[in-house]
Amino acid sequence: MTALLPARQTVLGWGMAVGGPADVVRPTDAQSLPALFEAARTARRPLTLRGAGCSYGDAACGDVVCDLSALDRILHFDPQTGVVRAQAGATLRQVWQTAVPHGWWPPVVSGTMAPTLGGAAAMNIHGKNAARVGPIGDHLRAIKVVFPSGGVQELTPADPLFFAVVSGAGTLGVITEVELQLKRVHAGRLDVWATTAADLNGLFAFFDAHAATADYLVAWLDAFATGKAMGRSLIHAAYHVPAGDEPDTATALQVTNQQLPSRLFGVVPKSWMWRFLKPFSNSWGMRLVNLGRWYSGLLLSRDKRYRQTHGAFHFLLDYVPDWKKVYSPGGLIQHQVFVPADRARQVFQTVLELQQGRGLVNWLSVVKRHRADRFLLSHGLDGYSLAQDFAVTAENRVALWQLCHDIDDIVAAAGGRVYFAKDATVRPETVLAMFGSERLRQWAAWQQQCDPDGVLQSAQWRRAVGPAVAMAQANGPTLDTPQ
Repeated sequence: MTALLPARQTVLGWGMAVGGPADVVRPTDAQSLPALFEAARTARRPLTLRGAGCSYGDAACGDVVCDLSALDRILHFDPQTGVVRAQAGATLRQVWQTAVPHGWWPPVVSGTMAPTLGGAAAMNIHGKNAARVGPIGDHLRAIKVVFPSGGVQELTPADPLFFAVVSGAGTLGVITEVELQLKRVHAGRLDVWATTAADLNGLFAFFDAHAATADYLVAWLDAFATGKAMGRSLIHAAYHVPAGDEPDTATALQVTNQQLPSRLFGVVPKSWMWRFLKPFSNSWGMRLVNLGRWYSGLLLSRDKRYRQTHGAFHFLLDYVPDWKKVYSPGGLIQHQVFVPADRARQVFQTVLELQQGRGLVNWLSVVKRHRADRFLLSHGLDGYSLAQDFAVTAENRVALWQLCHDIDDIVAAAGGRVYFAKDATVRPETVLAMFGSERLRQWAAWQQQCDPDGVLQSAQWRRAVGPAVAMAQANGPTLDTPQ
């Protein structure tokens, strides 16, 4: 690899449980990409694209990593239309801080403001409003892509290839620029309704009743609860405040008033908090933490209504810096499954019972509602997702991977999918079962056009998606013309 001088370092997924040594190259402009492609092709060492490294698993890990975070400029923002154009390495933090004083907010954000726009587009991320507005790909006006096969293209939703690159996890081409339509907001705060559900039936009943009207809807679920209490949850629904309903909107929309506080309760530095949680980083400790959270929500938040800034509501994962260190030294994997709406309740119960029976209960569970989308390798479907954070140890690693495989089998049988931005464990045969031969053969046809030499690959691609594509091709002819 001679196009740029690589630096040898350890590159892990965000959860710290997968990854390893890699040669890392850091281009500072898009013009250097063709030379990197040629160097990778000549050396027969594929490139793995990486932005902020927020994928929990191995989607941004590989032997040679191309770190695009230096391509981080906001190129243009129109405060009248809310259209922003930025390089792929610009982060959600940069976007909202640029736009919010003018009354605009990103249409879709993750639980942290750290991801890059290129990574968000490549993974087609979703947020707490997935049921209403879909993934971020539904709000992209254009992407500029450099392909290993040669050439640069500006893709829009009018181009079929757009729907493969967005959701393609950086394995067709390098997204170098993103144009995104932001959402107009008329207040600096959201109306938030916090309530509880005593069990899975109550959780799904609430979502069924409010998913069509709440602008944002998310639930924390206590995975340790059993019997009649299984699925007990704290639910947060949030609604945009209409124009004129907030007397101090101009002040509330200032960046300083949307920032998360540096101290909890105005006293404790947030950087200390993970250390306070560390003594509870075991099964019994987390059982207690979840129980405490349930009862505090039951007593303090039941049907509580209040106003909260956009930043505070959306970016919960940024409240406690380095909270993932609670899972050290083994790290964590997040296993997020997506299940059609009519099967989700039963599948979630089966998944919870399975992990409880094996003594491998996840420490943090989150439920969201979703709508179907058009993207080729997207997780999006008309249904529900269950995201689960599992602690990884040397002792439980094999059993945990087997648990995830067994959960995947249950989800695939129900017509569900996994989310490649979170995945660290899925097997090729499961990818094939979830996405289907026709979809993967269509993907193979796009790859033949965009990257016939396989220059762009990740550890995840080599582990799961690539072999699944090969299995799909063995089941039938490759499409000559992608649709």
